[in-house]
Amino acid sequence: MKNVIKSIIFVIILFFLIEGITYFLIPHQNIKKYGVLKTSLYEILSEEENTIDSLFIGDSLIYSAVSPMEVWHNYGYTMFVEASAAQLINDSYKYLEVGIESQHPQIVFFEANVLYRNPKNKAWYFDLYSKMESSVPILKYHNNWKKVMFKFLNNNDSFKNINVYKGYKYVTKVQSAQIKDYMHVTTKAKKLPAGNEEIFQKMLKLCEKENVELVLVSTPNMRSWNYSKHLGITNLAQKYNIEFIDLNIHNPLNIDWHQETKDMGDHLNHLGAIKVSNFLGQYLQETNLLIDHRGDQKYASWDESYKIYKNNLEEIIG
Repeated sequence: MKNVIKSIIFVIILFFLIEGITYFLIPHQNIKKYGVLKTSLYEILSEEENTIDSLFIGDSLIYSAVSPMEVWHNYGYTMFVEASAAQLINDSYKYLEVGIESQHPQIVFFEANVLYRNPKNKAWYFDLYSKMESSVPILKYHNNWKKVMFKFLNNNDSFKNINVYKGYKYVTKVQSAQIKDYMHVTTKAKKLPAGNEEIFQKMLKLCEKENVELVLVSTPNMRSWNYSKHLGITNLAQKYNIEFIDLNIHNPLNIDWHQETKDMGDHLNHLGAIKVSNFLGQYLQETNLLIDHRGDQKYASWDESYKIYKNNLEEIIG
């Protein structure tokens, strides 16, 4: 009997210890060794609430192609990239929920390539993750934790620049692509995998509810994108009356596939990302929806982050 009582007491103590650690420690250290499965999903929570003008959601194509610090320096807009490698649209919706809940941006850009990735190939993963989130609270953040984290960030200098790159993953490596006509015109539109459009509808409804504009974008990608996909997304955009920006049509940014890709045309390197970022900064400027925050003391940390960003790049590039 004593052993049973001891076991019960042990479980109760363990439960409260886990809850306590989850509540007070995890949010400001968003890294895998602390038990969080999707570290990139919650990176945006280190930003002060309602300070992000625009979100970018998608896979590795978007986090390789968009540098928020470049846009900040040239236009004064605040952007954050919520992306993960080989992201599936099921996760895209979660990223959108987290981003909108804490920031309420005015525009969300969604990388169209995600719409063609089949989530059924990882049905086991979503089932496992859902069960682990439910059974182990330490794997999942809660709304209240944001307040603790924000307070901690504002009073601890060592964490003020936790997201200097704002989700961007820069690479200076150059691996030239073999030039080909990857956007060869066709009349056949590629269909989306079953179920993806339904989840995309949920994303649209969430944006509509929160009065956020959603824009589809296809960043330059010679190896995964083609004209058939372009037509499929064009039809989807027309169906829901939203804008679609395809940066692969006629190479509007003059991407140099010999110098501006890190892996033979699949992802852009930093040189290509600068072009995409400047284009999107100009696009945002032309919407007249956003305010240039440069010089605003509330956004002084962005100037600090930009200095670190530039210093880090100079050390790498030389």
